Amino acid sequence: MKNIKRVASWGLAFSEAADMNMLRRKALRGWHLKQFRFGVYELEQGESEDVIYSIDYRLLEPDEVDEYFEMFSFASWTHVCSDYNMHIFKAKKGTVPIYSDPESAQDKTNRLAAPVKKMMIYTVTTTVILWLVMTLTSGIIETISKWSFMFALILAFPATMTYLATLFHRYNRIKRG
Repeated sequence: MKNIKRVASWGLAFSEAADMNMLRRKALRGWHLKQFRFGVYELEQGESEDVIYSIDYRLLEPDEVDEYFEMFSFASWTHVCSDYNMHIFKAKKGTVPIYSDPESAQDKTNRLAAPVKKMMIYTVTTTVILWLVMTLTSGIIETISKWSFMFALILAFPATMTYLATLFHRYNRIKRG
């Protein structure tokens, strides 16, 4: 039976570079990324390997998948795993980074921010509406809206923080020029 270890992500919007460095350190110790789901990396034990990891955010149509992965393969990057629109690749240390120019790095951040922004707008709007219903009603409707408001608030907070992190990354890239 293979040895499997699961490691939580620190949150790709907040610490993508730290996560990729952590995966590199794990690979040096023989723990290789096999899968990424719901913010958890699944690692499998094997031989030590000196590789770097990188992630790309792109929602692919079924007819784009082969060409997309082939493009990375030509650049010496190997597809490791995907989860929805997140695709993780690895390459030997010293390989040219996937995002080697400021424009492509900015494009990547924009692709990450778009769905996060939609989720943030939806959860914050829902939270505000539920707060209004909670404060303007009484009885059972107030009670239901109070519990719904609390649940929506729990979802709205991380969505907002994640979106703010993407804005921070955009600001830093613009500032660096």
